[in-house]
Amino acid sequence: MRFALIPLIISAVLHVVGFFLVDFARSSGFLIFPAVLYCVLSVFLLQDIKWAAWLTLLCMIGGIGGTCIEFMGPLMAPAPVLLGIIASDAATAGLLARRLWLDREAPESQ
Repeated sequence: MRFALIPLIISAVLHVVGFFLVDFARSSGFLIFPAVLYCVLSVFLLQDIKWAAWLTLLCMIGGIGGTCIEFMGPLMAPAPVLLGIIASDAATAGLLARRLWLDREAPESQ
């Protein structure tokens, strides 16, 4: 689960960058919550806690969906930042799904 930390932290940084690039606009304040949440989840992922991996996977799927919805209306952050968030969330979700799947298939040692 540690490989998923890199794109997760990149996503958190991109959320903060998006907030800075719109000059701290009140309408873009929602970008700070995921950044803080992802940083907290990364601490638990660093310790290989399985519930944190599942919660992070759920957050990544929701984050991808929410960011895609952003493109339907006026953008609250620059488009390259939003595309970077989608890419890093997808990378995190893919790495976590792979790890959770492999852990599921691994035979338990007795």
